[in-house]
Amino acid sequence: MIHTVIVPGVGGSEYSHWQSWLQRQLMSCSRVEQQDWNAPVLETWVEQFRSTVAAIDAPLQIVAHSFGCLTTVAALAQYPALQRKVKNLVLVAPANPGHFGEAGFARDSQHDYQDYFHQLQVQVPASMLISENDPWLNAEHALELAQSWQLEPVSLGHVGHINVASGFGPFPELWNYLISEKAMQHISITDDSKYLFKFAI
Repeated sequence: MIHTVIVPGVGGSEYSHWQSWLQRQLMSCSRVEQQDWNAPVLETWVEQFRSTVAAIDAPLQIVAHSFGCLTTVAALAQYPALQRKVKNLVLVAPANPGHFGEAGFARDSQHDYQDYFHQLQVQVPASMLISENDPWLNAEHALELAQSWQLEPVSLGHVGHINVASGFGPFPELWNYLISEKAMQHISITDDSKYLFKFAI
């Protein structure tokens, strides 16, 4: 069975957030927990991601939101051995890396992570869902980030930051981008030949 890892952004995705809704729908699911959800220090968040994912002995799909997307992309680049486990990656409303720096938010830092994230590569099967009016990553910058990561972004329209404040909640459209838990029961974590197959629930 495939295991889903939820990677929230700032705030940690409260009970009514679609990430928490999704976790309640799945049999095999966990989330990356951060020590301080309001202080997104990349190095610290990446280490929490690494330790969570490294401990799971199953094929994985990762569902990330906002700064969780940046954390995931950075962690997989910094720890490439983790990539062999990842059969599917769904990046929902990535935050603008220019908003973040070494001390957390860019306003508290001398440098931001804009250039760093644009030179990273996403080397696992991935989908990137974006909004046309996301206050954390405008459409132009979303397209630039997708181009850097060599992904074809999927626009969901004018849906804000795809969070509780913009009406999510249950997010049934997300099933179209996920691998069914049952679909991969027979696939080992080293079976690269199945990487490109996705099944909607």
